[in-house]
Amino acid sequence: MTSLPGPQKSRFSLRRLSSPVITCKLGKPAIRGRSSLPTIPKLSLSVKSHSRVDDDSNSENSKIKVYNDRHYGSSRSTPSISFTLLYSSSNSRLTVSVLGVFRGSRRLSGMQVTACLPPLCPETLQAGRKQRRRRSLSAECPAQVFSLQVWSVQELQTCTLRLSISSRDFSGLRETPLGELEMSCAEIQWESDHTFSLTRQLNPARRKLRKSQSCQAAVGAPVSLLRSLGQILILLQYQSLAHRIKVMVRKAQNLPKLSRMPGTPDHSVIINLLQDGTVISTKETKCSSGLNPVWNAPFLFDLPAGDVSTLMLEFIIMQGRLYAKSCVLGRVLIGCEVSEAGNQHWREMRNTPQVETACWHLIQQDTP
Repeated sequence: MTSLPGPQKSRFSLRRLSSPVITCKLGKPAIRGRSSLPTIPKLSLSVKSHSRVDDDSNSENSKIKVYNDRHYGSSRSTPSISFTLLYSSSNSRLTVSVLGVFRGSRRLSGMQVTACLPPLCPETLQAGRKQRRRRSLSAECPAQVFSLQVWSVQELQTCTLRLSISSRDFSGLRETPLGELEMSCAEIQWESDHTFSLTRQLNPARRKLRKSQSCQAAVGAPVSLLRSLGQILILLQYQSLAHRIKVMVRKAQNLPKLSRMPGTPDHSVIINLLQDGTVISTKETKCSSGLNPVWNAPFLFDLPAGDVSTLMLEFIIMQGRLYAKSCVLGRVLIGCEVSEAGNQHWREMRNTPQVETACWHLIQQDTP
């Protein structure tokens, strides 16, 4: 019986022509490549897509910036402050209420305002902490209110209102100056118990000068412009029957601190009665602590025979030091041939005997 011939083996190895065999080491399967697939230029597509996205984002940002500048004001626009002024002659007080700081129509938050009224109130004042830390559900922030003591409208018109605005960061520890406002009070026709609503643009904040520049700017400047020495309240009474003068040193306000030592210094007042430039009698108050000391110390000066016009009162304000002798802070002169305020107070005392007349006097720099 004849056997059928089996299938003949092919001389060629069975494999796909499109995927050549990649030889590998023993124990690892063979990896077939895909060299037949065409390559795609991915780089050019990605560059074109990125350029389109950048163009769209730039156009969108420019639209948002134009919208914000139109409705909220540009970030480079000058901020403005809105406030009210109220003078009460019955209380002798000027109330300044800062309603807010705005840039365009947008209200700025986290603003801190300080106020002063030189030369009457040269020290800077801050709003109460309760008003600054008050939290409310409403979006509006409470007004920052300042109360300044002004005795008359005539004194108010000689003053200048200064407001300094600074912004605080989220932590509340760092402040950045934003701008300042300086307004002369003579611009307003003051009426008692009448509220004036004002909105003014702020001046750019002054940058701190270097130590050398600040020293050069201070050379030749008047001492009164560099530092205010505060004011003192003095009461006088001419007792014509006893031919003597009653002097009461009431209190002082806004006295500067001459040293950098910690703590509040003590202050005392030396009163000299002079005749033709010669001291004929001297009194001195006790020490009172703080920059707003209160003495309420009365003294009696027996006057010599003769004309009262040759007499003059000198008040020397002394500031105590911790490890050194007391130094002279300033002085006030009251008499006939002195400043206008001192001369006016002396005339009122002479023209109204047996009547006590009180007046605030600005402390002048002591001159050798």
